[in-house]
Amino acid sequence: MDDDELNKLFGVEGDGDDDGDKSGDDDEAVSTEDILALGFEEVPYEEGSEEDEQPPEEEPLDEAYADEDAEEEERPVKVRPDFDLARDFPLDPKSTLFLIAAIILVLSVVLIAFLPAFRIENIVVKGNYVMKTEDIIAESGLKTGSHLFFADYNGASKQISSTSPYIRGCRITFSIPSTVTITIDERSKIANVKTPDGYAALDDQGIVLELTSFDSKGKVSPVISGLNITHAAVGKKIVIGDESDYQKALIVLGSLLAADTNNPGGQYSIFENTREVRVLPSGYIFLTIRLPNGHTLQVKIDSLEQISTQTAWLLYVIDSKVFDNGFPSGALDMTGDEYIYRQFTISEDDELVTQQ
Repeated sequence: MDDDELNKLFGVEGDGDDDGDKSGDDDEAVSTEDILALGFEEVPYEEGSEEDEQPPEEEPLDEAYADEDAEEEERPVKVRPDFDLARDFPLDPKSTLFLIAAIILVLSVVLIAFLPAFRIENIVVKGNYVMKTEDIIAESGLKTGSHLFFADYNGASKQISSTSPYIRGCRITFSIPSTVTITIDERSKIANVKTPDGYAALDDQGIVLELTSFDSKGKVSPVISGLNITHAAVGKKIVIGDESDYQKALIVLGSLLAADTNNPGGQYSIFENTREVRVLPSGYIFLTIRLPNGHTLQVKIDSLEQISTQTAWLLYVIDSKVFDNGFPSGALDMTGDEYIYRQFTISEDDELVTQQ
């Protein structure tokens, strides 16, 4: 289709010249057949409802703003406080815990440093039988008013232990409020050994607890004699030529003590009244015992196999006051199957003079 046909179709007439002016109006209407002749497809027209044809009604602006104002009125109004500790605290949780711990530590140090409960007010001594309590406290160097945590307990323990050979060891503890406890491990004197220079008091391990002269003979008991003593020094173990003789004497003393223990209702102590245990090279052992009537009984034994039975029987006889009925000082031979008693005379220095 050329330009003329198009002009004719739409009602535009040209003069055939491209450069000329276009004039005239479209006096003719374009029909449907002409449009279809050009190749356009006819689309049937369907009538819609009035609602489709009408444009949507617009909501008035006043009503829309009214709904928004109502929603805002229904929402709760949150007022931010001036200061919120959880929100406005300048430290994070970890730093806060560290600060609290530091404050508690400082307060604890202040309380410990100045409260009277942490000052020494009472010093208690336990386990001492020979040593005096006031002497132990004085030797410790501990002073009332000193701080419980800063006292020199180790030095005090060493000082007390070195004070006397009777003290084997010492333990010091403290407790709140204001109390220090000194517990003494004290050695016990079980016998006195006759030495060339006097008497040496020994414990169960042979440690020399004290030395006395022969002038103290009446006050020293029991005495172990007949031993070959080569050296004796306070606080040291005694040196004996034949250690077995000393062990025999200890066994005898132990059996005497056991006899007293097994006779709790008795009024007489055979251990406390044994004045001497003499061990001879021949193997015989002599006991010198003070009787309740004031007389002296010398007992001869030769074996330790039945020593417990023999000492128990001897205590029973003495406690039954058998020797009080006309028995003067004498000797009891317990080496055979039958025990034999012989009377003898004792001089003022307790030496055997005559035997009848």
